[in-house]
Amino acid sequence: MAKRKVEKFSFDYDIAASIIDYARKVSEEGLTKGTWGNISVRDGGYIYITPSGFPYDKLTPKHITVVDSKGNKVYGELAPSSELPLHIEIYDKRADVHAVIHTHPIYSTIVSITLQEIPPIVEDAVMILGERLFVSEYALPGTKELAKNAVKSLGDNHCVFLKNHGLVAVGENLHEAFVATLVAEKTAQIYIEALKIGNVSVLPSEHARVLREKYLKSYRQK
Repeated sequence: MAKRKVEKFSFDYDIAASIIDYARKVSEEGLTKGTWGNISVRDGGYIYITPSGFPYDKLTPKHITVVDSKGNKVYGELAPSSELPLHIEIYDKRADVHAVIHTHPIYSTIVSITLQEIPPIVEDAVMILGERLFVSEYALPGTKELAKNAVKSLGDNHCVFLKNHGLVAVGENLHEAFVATLVAEKTAQIYIEALKIGNVSVLPSEHARVLREKYLKSYRQK
């Protein structure tokens, strides 16, 4: 029987550099504080991810950790983010996702501790994120339970609010995941402020469906 050829891993510095670039954007936008939050990119059968507890402004490509689809480290001296199970679960269930950004923005976190979902209230959120945006059931951070709860509430959307925790946004690439993060936080702020006034207008479900399909099928650039 012929031996199966084992693919040799080759570290991609461009991927690592792009993760660092977006980690700094996340910090500059105030979407997280200190060393909280994490970012990853899937490249074939490997996941590039930020290390655990390491300042974003000190990151260099050599600090990015790479694991295989099971979470086994194949590159890096530092431990991967403690939320690695969350990233693995998302990639396992969503073939369309190749980038994940987890942050702790203020308004998204408020949503996570006060609401169960955000209805379709603004067109850009519906198109970019999904028709209804859900808050997942609570579980301890870094656990498989949290990962499974998050994926269940994420569904086919591009973001999910983690109960009493923060926000996860996904995309085909880091740019899409980052835009989804910004739009999710903006939408959370809009909804919270609108609830203070009352009489919140919600888009008709059939219109929300059309808008979402338009974005997925024709609007976004590949």
